Amino acid sequence: MKNIKLVSALLLAMLLTTFISCSNNDSTTNDSTNTTENNTSTTATTKEDYEKYLTERYDYYFDNSKLDNDYDIYSDDFTFNGTNEEFLVAYNNSYNDLKTNLEAFKNDLNNYVKKGTSEVDKLNADVITNIDKAIASVDDYTGSFAEKTKDYATLAKDEMVKGLKDIGKASHDAMEDLDNLVDNAKAKLGIS
Repeated sequence: MKNIKLVSALLLAMLLTTFISCSNNDSTTNDSTNTTENNTSTTATTKEDYEKYLTERYDYYFDNSKLDNDYDIYSDDFTFNGTNEEFLVAYNNSYNDLKTNLEAFKNDLNNYVKKGTSEVDKLNADVITNIDKAIASVDDYTGSFAEKTKDYATLAKDEMVKGLKDIGKASHDAMEDLDNLVDNAKAKLGIS
């Protein structure tokens, strides 16, 4: 009789655990804000869908970019606190983050867009070409960053920022081109 009660209690405990576990699985949410999806459709991506997806993905990766927000050295009123060394490390790291985001953005577009709408195909190819240019310019910048900036920590802040503007102009311009291309997507696609 004792064994039957013990076995019954264990089975009841296992049953309750199973019910609780199953009910918790239904309420689990994915907190990730990156909602990248593969387009499993076999039909071509429409102009409207592409423009919406392009804008959403671009905003996801670049709206909160440290280069545009915290380290926008191209802004007329740019200033920073801390030492030149601290700034140089953080600034260079933001370029590494930029490259990661550019690669992810390109990957998203490659996985989502289905060929078949000529305007979408052309614009997507242009966007990917611009992403590749931006990645190459970021690689050039970060590849020579340590050598070119080895003496920057000893410069006055304004001289250091001027030097960074000079060596970072190509990557800055490439990102501006990409930004303009995305901003003008509706017009290029003929969407009103």
